[in-house]
Amino acid sequence: MEQLNRRDWIRKYYPEAVAATKGSGIFPETMLAMAVVESQGKAPDGNYYPGLGLVAKRANNYFGIKYSSRWKGATVDLPTPGDADKISRFRKYNSIKESIADFVEFLKVNPRYTAAGVFSATNYVDQIIAIARAGYAENPNYSSVVSSVAKKVQEYTKDLATAVNNNSKNILPLLIAGLLIGAFFLSNKLQG
Repeated sequence: MEQLNRRDWIRKYYPEAVAATKGSGIFPETMLAMAVVESQGKAPDGNYYPGLGLVAKRANNYFGIKYSSRWKGATVDLPTPGDADKISRFRKYNSIKESIADFVEFLKVNPRYTAAGVFSATNYVDQIIAIARAGYAENPNYSSVVSSVAKKVQEYTKDLATAVNNNSKNILPLLIAGLLIGAFFLSNKLQG
């Protein structure tokens, strides 16, 4: 498993987070900050890195999402982060990409997140507070910890956000041109 510092990890998965959250009402900063906090583990050098936590390493579960009766996928029983004496059943994924996709779905299908204001939040700080208020984590400082990481996410990805936005603007005219050309050829084929 690749060991990246927080900045490099965030930059690597930023495009994935943008794609997964597009149109969902979840801010990429929220997603990446929660993944960093939930998946971090201590390395031999004494520093904490995303993806080194036990649940992330053994289950590709970067959000600490536990099993529920709704879940039909694989699971793994592991010590609960913060309480090693307690064993919990976690959702298990084949990849970080699956973990990211399920995170969005998990929030969307659990009405407590909508009721707490997660999807009506106008910025990542309010969204993180709403997620904590809905009971995502037991740590009373969860929203402040995740919000401080989200601020770093925004700082680390400012140039990437500009590039992603510019690429979307550049591809739209090409998509429209492609659709028009396809419609022209289809129209000619149907007439001839």
